[in-house]
Amino acid sequence: MKKRLIIQSALLFLLPLFIFAQGVNYFEFNPDYFKTKSLNVSSGGLLYEIFLPANEFLGGADFWFDNAGSSGLAIFELRDQNNNLITSKNITIPHIDPVSGGQRVHVGWNSQVPVVSNDKYRIKISSALPQLQIYYADRIKFLGHNEPHISDYINGAAEVNGEEQQFSFKYALYESNESSVPLISNIAWAVISENQMRIDFNTNEPVDFRIEYGLSGQDYSQTTNWTGEYQFCSEGVATCNLFVNVIPNTAYQYTLTVNDSWGNQNQVNGTFESGQIQTPSPTGEPTLTLTPTPTTSLTPTPSDTTPPTSSPTPLPADNIPPAISNLRVVLLTDTSVEIAWTTNEVANSHLLISTPFLITITDKSDPTMELEHLLKINGGLGANVAYVATVTSIDQGSNKSQSKISFTTLPPIISSNLSSPTPEPSNQSNQQSNQVTPSSFTSGGLVQWDQSSGGGGGVARDGYRVDIFDQEGHLVKTVNVSAGSYDTGSLGLEKGDYNVIVYANKGEGVFEKIDQPVTLEVKSFWQRLLGFWPVLILALAGIGYVFWKNYKSKNKTSQNIKPVLP
Repeated sequence: MKKRLIIQSALLFLLPLFIFAQGVNYFEFNPDYFKTKSLNVSSGGLLYEIFLPANEFLGGADFWFDNAGSSGLAIFELRDQNNNLITSKNITIPHIDPVSGGQRVHVGWNSQVPVVSNDKYRIKISSALPQLQIYYADRIKFLGHNEPHISDYINGAAEVNGEEQQFSFKYALYESNESSVPLISNIAWAVISENQMRIDFNTNEPVDFRIEYGLSGQDYSQTTNWTGEYQFCSEGVATCNLFVNVIPNTAYQYTLTVNDSWGNQNQVNGTFESGQIQTPSPTGEPTLTLTPTPTTSLTPTPSDTTPPTSSPTPLPADNIPPAISNLRVVLLTDTSVEIAWTTNEVANSHLLISTPFLITITDKSDPTMELEHLLKINGGLGANVAYVATVTSIDQGSNKSQSKISFTTLPPIISSNLSSPTPEPSNQSNQQSNQVTPSSFTSGGLVQWDQSSGGGGGVARDGYRVDIFDQEGHLVKTVNVSAGSYDTGSLGLEKGDYNVIVYANKGEGVFEKIDQPVTLEVKSFWQRLLGFWPVLILALAGIGYVFWKNYKSKNKTSQNIKPVLP
């Protein structure tokens, strides 16, 4: 008896080690509040579980079974969104007495598998065991009226004989130990009220998070608490957010910190500006009109004869730095990276790549004053190495903002299966093959470009975006042009000079310039008409020449006619 107690105590002590060996269970769809049912595996047809990993690695999965018969094999195949086989595992299913909801069976892959968090993966489940039953539950999720939308596949979806079902097999996902920091992307600030702001962002794996913030240029005097749970934030799956209390019309600086379940931490720094105070509209109270009395002299004195001079009110100095948002890694290989971000006002771009110990590796700059920023490091990075990307944007008032994002390059074995990034053309070749041409001889102006324009030699998957700015750098108009079209049509702009930037829309919010900015001079009707004066002179000269030739011809004919004498 004593020996058995010692063995049981030892098993209880070692149980956490067995669980840890399987990895961390970071997601589980095992609802108790739905009535679960079961499906026979051998006679149910082709069975798949479709799911979004919402993580960067997948070490294994659990499913719930019962097996009233003898033990035997079940086959589990992990496939990507194109149904290509990634890995498989054969599991011996023991005799399992039927119980409500089934019993958990763990499927661990032979090695941890890298996955893309928002891609749909499938696990095929097959077995010849005649009494093997797999359990499922309704996958419908009810959202509160103010809860942000999440993907329909967050709880998975069962596929039976090629058709997706309204239920999902009960399953859990595991990740083995990893040391890479979570990547932060798509940071955006929204004004909720004049006293409250909301930050939205995505990460490539489940994270806990908090934010520290304070008045710009001072300190980080305010902070939120950790949420206490690891939430899905993957792009296309779910968006994580935090609410902060602010003072209206104020510039703030912030640090967003995220932690994954392994303790790996990443931070992003930036700035934002709170909303404006909402002043009530005037109620239309009557105004008092003063009528001069007869004794009031309306004749100006000599000193009044000088016309008043109105001095223009000087514009307030711009001392607010641009707000950086939507910072993200848009392309990653073993040696290259592309970083994109957005600013709320025109600013230039600078990208610095360094090690986590702030040892500079390389950098890239673009002096273009724009809203959408994309810089590429084509080669020179080490495979499977952690880096920090620091982006800097400076506006026209010389105000500077910085933000950081961490990333780890892909291992050579992974990136070897990816197409190599297209070498970035030089500015000269880019301007020759992707030339943007403005024209003022159209009402309101016109911008057109070469049909080969795809941005860096790529493909404009979702067409083009044309940003038009006035001479002060304010955005006047954005025109979206569908794929296959290569001009804006009449822009309907007023007379004046404008700066125009044409981007190829690569999809998923990535915009790449196809050429350097060009100047568009929109002229009045008479200016456009006078622009054709060389053509008009030539036309008039041609018409005069024709009339002159006809006159000469008639005159010569009349001279050759002699009167006939009787």
